[in-house]
Amino acid sequence: MTKNKVWGFIALLSVVLLILPGASLADDTPQLTQGQAGQSKITFGFRLTGGASLLMRNDINDHLQGFNDALDDSPSDFVISEFELLKMGMDFSGEILINFMPHFSVGIGAGYITAGKETTAEYNFWTVEAETTYHPKFSAIPITLSFYYGIPIGSALEVVLNAGFGYYIGTVNLDYYSKETSSGFIYEDEEIWSAKSNALGFHGGIDLEFGIARNLALVVGAKGRYAKLTDLTGDLVWEIDTNFGYSDSGTERDITLWFGDYEYTTKKHPRLYLSEDKPSWSLWSDVRKAEVNLSGIVLQAGIKVTF
Repeated sequence: MTKNKVWGFIALLSVVLLILPGASLADDTPQLTQGQAGQSKITFGFRLTGGASLLMRNDINDHLQGFNDALDDSPSDFVISEFELLKMGMDFSGEILINFMPHFSVGIGAGYITAGKETTAEYNFWTVEAETTYHPKFSAIPITLSFYYGIPIGSALEVVLNAGFGYYIGTVNLDYYSKETSSGFIYEDEEIWSAKSNALGFHGGIDLEFGIARNLALVVGAKGRYAKLTDLTGDLVWEIDTNFGYSDSGTERDITLWFGDYEYTTKKHPRLYLSEDKPSWSLWSDVRKAEVNLSGIVLQAGIKVTF
């Protein structure tokens, strides 16, 4: 999903939410009179927020850092550049709010989480010039249920505590490319792998809501999220090309992403590995199915509209 699609989704949600209150006013439900002002009534609204997600430790970064460490530990490798780690993503969400009391509401919403980074390591070993590129990327559409409790601070500021859970519909991609050149010979290897994974998760946070109009507030805050995409199995498309007359390509089904410690030279370092079966030879240890960690801290801003 591109950024244009994300903003298109948010715009569509906004239009729907603006239509709903108008439709509710058109029914025959009697309005509360002044004598009923003390009684609570259900009102509606919506929130639109977006921001940056600071990612927690995950298998992807451990793999990239393990590769960097292996190059540093190898006496036969001359390192030109190393992999950069994936540390930040983007987070967008929209919610319909049902306000049961003046300071308590329930939010039903959906969003879009995405993170990705293309990074390259360049190094030489013996007479070989090599470069390796990884492009890990993942995204998820969370369907969420959240509970909000507001604490008024003055006439135009409210501190809002929130907590909830969500169902995350995720996609993980891992693209790989390597090129080795030696004495005029060139060897290129490219792999494209993708998997689907869904997971339950939890979130909670705190917002500051600044009232800037009667029914409009500016929202600034932070939330923590815990969710992991697991059991990552998908299709692998690969291609090998050379300048000395050999090339090959193919597609492999049901390839699982594994994670474990792999022994480079004399030391073990974390490594991801794509294979139908769990790697079990002696160079591997502590092998398990890889995970993509969606957990992290989201710094967000947006608007809240009530009707």
